[in-house]
Amino acid sequence: MGVIATDRSASKQAAIKAIKWLIRQQNDDGSFQPLAEGMAGFHKVPYALALSGQSGRGARLCTWIVDNSLDDDGDLGATFGRHGLFERYYGYAPAWVIAGAQRLGQFGLSRRAWDFIGSLQHPDTGGFLRAGPDASLEDEQDILGTAAAGLAALYIGDERAATEAGDFLVRRWENLPSTGEKMYLMVRRGEEPVRVYGEGLDDEYVLTLDEPGQWYFVPGLAAGFLARLAEATGERSYMHVAQEYVDFCEGGHEDRYTGPRSGFFGWAASIIYASTGNVNYQRIAENVVQGMVARQAPDGSWPEPALPSELASARTDGTAEGLIVVMETLDNLEVVAS
Repeated sequence: MGVIATDRSASKQAAIKAIKWLIRQQNDDGSFQPLAEGMAGFHKVPYALALSGQSGRGARLCTWIVDNSLDDDGDLGATFGRHGLFERYYGYAPAWVIAGAQRLGQFGLSRRAWDFIGSLQHPDTGGFLRAGPDASLEDEQDILGTAAAGLAALYIGDERAATEAGDFLVRRWENLPSTGEKMYLMVRRGEEPVRVYGEGLDDEYVLTLDEPGQWYFVPGLAAGFLARLAEATGERSYMHVAQEYVDFCEGGHEDRYTGPRSGFFGWAASIIYASTGNVNYQRIAENVVQGMVARQAPDGSWPEPALPSELASARTDGTAEGLIVVMETLDNLEVVAS
């Protein structure tokens, strides 16, 4: 037990360093640089500030977002637009803003933004349309955006939307290819897995277990959301599928614990451990957190978020994300399962 205690102490110190780095990036008006990249840099920051006890700073940021990024429809693309992969994953960043604002009690932001993002849920499947309000019902729905929106729905208290998103993710697991070595991350034309896509888009569309650098954070977010949905609804079948998603990732490449795509995989495992007491998930969570501590820069930041980005704001996003993963994972590891 001594090794685990030492590792957790180092993880707590990593979280403290990250908090200090993050608050140094905030401007007096509550915003974060670079302003021109908008949500790409700030979308996880309200959640991270709420989690780390910086509610005053979080409230200032939320006020700035309402004044500078929220339009009359509740969309968060005003003024600065969308940049990098956030152009392709329309609802992912707003979902994090909604969850963080709700945690901070900034309901004027969270409720208005949810009214808009909630409209992107497919009425038949429960998945969320990846490309936003201009997408047709035949267009792509993705695991990543649906999991993030499902978490936002739980924070808002929209159990219907959360349950429909959860059911969509359950069906994605049930329709996994029979070989068990690949996971298709998007569907279209209802719920048809996307197996043909553009050159260079493999990472976005399919997770292949025996290859390095896979997007483990996608099934990780799905698993974490499903585990939280099980807690909220009392429906244990969601917890079972959450475990299946994590177990799938556990069969992956040796970099599954150590790369920038690993954080939410470990985070999900910690939620499952807190609920079930299964020490296998404790081990996974501990390994991922140790990998994150090893990747932290000397100044306390994490240079790269899970969703790949070449933007200047990537370090802010990566640090907010790292702070969320490390702090919530540590909290979950302290829970004694009943």
